Amino acid sequence: MRSIYLSDTDHLIYDREIKPYLPLQIFDAHTHLILNDHYSDLDSVPLATDPMLGNVDMGYLQHWWQKLFPDSRVHGLVMGFPARGCNIPEINRYVAEHVTPENRFSLLVHPLMSAGELELMIVGYKPVGLKPYMVFAAVDDVQQACICDMIPEHQIALANKYKLAITLHVSKGRGMADPQNLADIRRLAEKYPDCNFILAHCGRCFIPPNMEAALKHLPALPNLWVDTSAVCDIGVFAMLLDGFDRSRILFGTDLVTASGIRGTYVRFGMQWQWVTSAQLTPVGNKPIEATFAAYENLCALLYAVKFCKLKKCELDNIFFNNATELFQLQ
Repeated sequence: MRSIYLSDTDHLIYDREIKPYLPLQIFDAHTHLILNDHYSDLDSVPLATDPMLGNVDMGYLQHWWQKLFPDSRVHGLVMGFPARGCNIPEINRYVAEHVTPENRFSLLVHPLMSAGELELMIVGYKPVGLKPYMVFAAVDDVQQACICDMIPEHQIALANKYKLAITLHVSKGRGMADPQNLADIRRLAEKYPDCNFILAHCGRCFIPPNMEAALKHLPALPNLWVDTSAVCDIGVFAMLLDGFDRSRILFGTDLVTASGIRGTYVRFGMQWQWVTSAQLTPVGNKPIEATFAAYENLCALLYAVKFCKLKKCELDNIFFNNATELFQLQ
């Protein structure tokens, strides 16, 4: 098996900034398996061609958890990796068959799936959730897709019937700060109270002004959740911890393909992008020693935790207990 190498910088960051705050049990609410053979267009998943980031099976994901969090017992919510040209039925079959019992999994869904087709998969595979994605939306510009372009209401109704969670990576330039997304999530969460909506990546608010705007209008509903995956901005997390119900915040990493990179997600004006050390020009003769985006994400969260003075029980909730409630973990 491929082995993840941790540098002196990685160990220093983990020992000083991460380890003192992690509980003994962690539930990672946002992870992906990806077998490259399931994708006809790997150019749409450029990171998957990296030998350390592609072909992620359950054993390799668990290896990442063990290497990054050696002092904690980690389980999580596992999903197939959504991308253009992927074989959704085969991905769902593979994930359902290979996820170990102590973990949970969600099904990839395409908006063209009929209610009958999806219900057969729900009954047969018994997932805890569904995972739509913008690239499957049948619209001219997927970056402007509405929530129901990604997952139509007949699929949401099934999630409500079977009490499933939907992990939403919303579209549009401002993520959940977009007025249409805010109106849609309020309507859908109220109409389908037994469906839990997880707003991935802090509602895809990677920068503080978007998080601030979203929090002003997000409804306070018991079936609306947020996961922390991939965001690397302390300000976003400080606002989230201050302005959102902490009992509905879920820790997530977006491992492996999207956050196993040595780099981070950074703000550029009103946008954001992932940047790796290979894209940067060193100053002087000293090379740039980047750590994993998963560590950058976690450090940003934990500095915000300290700034907001969270109690240990609240931190334990974010890392494990909130997911225990949502996914009915033993």
